[in-house]
Amino acid sequence: MFKMGPSCIILLFSVLYVILNVDCYPGFRNKIPNGNFVPCNCNNSNHAEMAWAAVGHFKLDEGTAQKNPFGIDFRKNGMRWTQSLCNRDSDGDGYSNGEELGDPNCTWIEGQNPDYEAIRHPGICEPIGSKFCIDLGQLFTCDCLEQGQFCPIKLDERN
Repeated sequence: MFKMGPSCIILLFSVLYVILNVDCYPGFRNKIPNGNFVPCNCNNSNHAEMAWAAVGHFKLDEGTAQKNPFGIDFRKNGMRWTQSLCNRDSDGDGYSNGEELGDPNCTWIEGQNPDYEAIRHPGICEPIGSKFCIDLGQLFTCDCLEQGQFCPIKLDERN
């Protein structure tokens, strides 16, 4: 019989922890309408034609980066697109997640093309940096883009 020492047990639990907690991978983008084409709505000309790679996160440079409000709601919803998640306004900007992601009638089914293009981000209050969003407690600004932490996929790289 195989006997595991303490270091093997620690390694095993570390691997399991990573597997269970790292959930910002590209496959989740296919579970929401227009998940590969969520726009980065900054007026900064360097980033105007870019899309978010990690829709449920504020940052992409870390596998376990802090989730934005949509990422939190998506996880609470079992990482599935449902009527409830679609109708919710995760970021509090007055638009439902469905409206922002191009599914205003909440009819999208995974694998189908959405009725409309995504027009806003469901987890980042817009207009980004506005007094309205700051008053909601959303302190994300477009200046952060200059650090290369946000919106790393150009829209013309769609596949």
